[in-house]
Amino acid sequence: MFLVYDSAMTNEETALKKSKNQRGVLQQKCSTHTAKLLEELQRAKAELEDLVSAFDKNVIFSKTDLHGVITQVSQAFCDISGYEASELLGKPHNIIRHPDVPSEVFKGLWESLHATLCWSGEVKNRRKDGSFYWVFSTIEPDYNAEGKHIGYHAVRQNITAQKELQELSKELENWNGYLETEMTERIRDIILLNKDIKETQKEVVFTMGTIAESRSKETGNHVRRVAEYSKLLALHYGLNEDEAELLRLASPMHDIGKVAIADAILCKPSGFTKEERIIMNTHPQLGYDMLKHSERTLLKMAATVAYEHHEKWDGSGYPHAKKGEEIHIYGRITALADVFDALGSDRVYKKAWKLEDIVALFKEQSGKHFDPQLVEIFFDKIDEFLVIRDTFVD
Repeated sequence: MFLVYDSAMTNEETALKKSKNQRGVLQQKCSTHTAKLLEELQRAKAELEDLVSAFDKNVIFSKTDLHGVITQVSQAFCDISGYEASELLGKPHNIIRHPDVPSEVFKGLWESLHATLCWSGEVKNRRKDGSFYWVFSTIEPDYNAEGKHIGYHAVRQNITAQKELQELSKELENWNGYLETEMTERIRDIILLNKDIKETQKEVVFTMGTIAESRSKETGNHVRRVAEYSKLLALHYGLNEDEAELLRLASPMHDIGKVAIADAILCKPSGFTKEERIIMNTHPQLGYDMLKHSERTLLKMAATVAYEHHEKWDGSGYPHAKKGEEIHIYGRITALADVFDALGSDRVYKKAWKLEDIVALFKEQSGKHFDPQLVEIFFDKIDEFLVIRDTFVD
């Protein structure tokens, strides 16, 4: 009896020791996995902080409540106005109103916002020291997480030099030169760091795409339409919902490289010279170089879109004359979506094409400029494309 009991105790102790060892191994694995997740989160946070900091310094941005009281400003806004943020927050936005601007302008602005919830135009503002500066402002509604309209946010381009040049040109008939306006634009909204990183990244990418288009005098709705067209094509091509949604978010970045192109070329209302065309054709490479270092899935996709959306199915595109399926499907999809919207929209250098003319071009360019399968999808689902076009009207 004594030997049996002693043997039983030994088996229990052995089992207990084995259980403890297994638990220790499991705890070690959990600890290692947790450390890796924390390291990844810290790296993502640091990357986002750098991006937000850069936007804060370069984008003339502000938020107000529904009554025009300032609730948020960027450092760039403070720099150009001469005020500290503490002097602006809680004050009516007319703290920077210049007396030269008629009150009717601001009355019309508010009437436009109340009617369409969007306003764009040139405004003369007054700095703290009494001097003036000009901006081109785009004001849009701001919503909270529940979708409630809580105020407005605005992004501005510094056009002071351009306005001064216009005024001087009226007095100096023989002045043929013009001053190139330096515009710094990044994003319309400074996102609080405690928001979800992925959602913040999505908004940053979309807004940067909007800003890139605004530099070439396109409307914010251009990137919205291209985004929706791209997702529609992606789904009908066979990409899954998640990948198609990512492409919708990445496609507005297709022309981000244009932020590095001089206004004298980018905003030229006539045709380019040979030298100007060479410079203009660098924007896919410039956009790719801006985004290629990120490890984020969305930004990597945006880098691909920026890089390849001017390649053509027959190899006649740029920057690398890729052909057929050498061109990533993201680039092929965005190319068709971008061209469809560009042709159907007024630009500084042309009027919008009629739908039948666009259809004729797409038929002719199937297998040349565009992936034939995507052209077939476009024709088959054209009614869905027209719904998107009519939903986001300029």
